[in-house]
Amino acid sequence: MTKRTLLVLCVALTGCLAAHLALADAEERTVSFAQGAWDPAEWTPLRLPLHPEVQTFEQRPDSLGTNSFTAEQVKEHLDNVLLMTDSGTDEGEFEVAFRIGPEKGTAPGVFLSPTWSGDALETGIAVFVADYTMAVWLVSTNPETRATEYEHLVRLARWQDPSVEHVLRCRYSKARRMVALQVDDSDVVILRFSEHEINSRIGIWGCHGTCDFYRLTMRPGGTLPWSGAPPQ
Repeated sequence: MTKRTLLVLCVALTGCLAAHLALADAEERTVSFAQGAWDPAEWTPLRLPLHPEVQTFEQRPDSLGTNSFTAEQVKEHLDNVLLMTDSGTDEGEFEVAFRIGPEKGTAPGVFLSPTWSGDALETGIAVFVADYTMAVWLVSTNPETRATEYEHLVRLARWQDPSVEHVLRCRYSKARRMVALQVDDSDVVILRFSEHEINSRIGIWGCHGTCDFYRLTMRPGGTLPWSGAPPQ
């Protein structure tokens, strides 16, 4: 083997290794919301259409979070903070680690497959987790009043301890028009959306009270099952 042939082979192997590593990185990516650990340029703050301006999460040492909202903010439905990113795939899965605040009604959550205009959320699928439930809503905007409307789809009667960290997993498929959901070790809930189209955008949503989001992991494909299977 000549030196030139050996050099070409080494370059080829290096290229294959780099491609393999890039593919591995693409297969799963975790974003830590700790201070200095995430890139705000990859995320887009959104508001509900009637909000006068975009609200942002507070950066804490190890998380992004919301503080207590005032009674006036709650009355005006301003107790919502949204942050969106692009997962890069409409056939994927993500999971977010979070903590529920102590206030009654606090419901941190996620949204997926949104549509938006400017910085205003128009439609989407929202999943909120309170201490007493996981609830799923189809979000839309009234074309005349611009008010955000919520169609309640399903809820899980399940207790989540506000004092500990929880994990919410979401799998979504444009081809199947389906979403699979699991909070901690709950049964998997499957929903089919016959009209709302699944896309690659996902986000975190702070709602009603204090909460913290610690990290979010994205991966193509997914691990949550679409149907039950007999034990092995």
